[in-house]
Amino acid sequence: MEDDIQTNNIQTDPKENKEEPPSTEKKREKKKKSKKRHKYAWLTWGITVFFMSFALTVLFSFLTEVAVKDSEAFVCVIVLIVLLILNIGCDILANAIMSCSPEAYHAMASGKIKGAKRAVTFCRNASKLSSIFADVIGDICGIVSGAAGAALAVHMAVSGTTESLIASIAVSAAIGALTVGGKALFKHFAVKFNKQIVFGFAKFTTFFKRER
Repeated sequence: MEDDIQTNNIQTDPKENKEEPPSTEKKREKKKKSKKRHKYAWLTWGITVFFMSFALTVLFSFLTEVAVKDSEAFVCVIVLIVLLILNIGCDILANAIMSCSPEAYHAMASGKIKGAKRAVTFCRNASKLSSIFADVIGDICGIVSGAAGAALAVHMAVSGTTESLIASIAVSAAIGALTVGGKALFKHFAVKFNKQIVFGFAKFTTFFKRER
């Protein structure tokens, strides 16, 4: 009799026969998938940056070559100035986003101020955006400006290899000094006025894509 009672108790134990609801299983599957994505996020981001850099370099190089090929010296100077401003501007944005906190825009976002939600998103993805602005766009501008600098050096050189060499060195030195000096000069302002810069840029992007 005792054996029969024990057998019945084992068979009717609700803890052992209880099955997990489908919602719990779905949650576990979602967690596994999110862990998998997080595990290989660095690889996905690296591949994305590689193709983005390749595409932007081709585009910038093409536009620069078209602009400076068989052009006057002032056209080369204008192209160089545009690339210089873009390079320094992207560095300012990168430093502002990296030094800014999303909490600064929470009150503005709750008040439904245009651009505030976008600013919060920028701050939460600071590392990726900083990499795009400072590393991708900034470095590409530095590389592509070499083509415009070479074209300007040709205009500056009157004749002979010595003049060409001096002109090329002078142009390269000027581009490097202006780029590095400009970044160093505006880095202080980027950190000091980071909230205004990030919010202004976020508000500007809403003209092209609405906030959700």
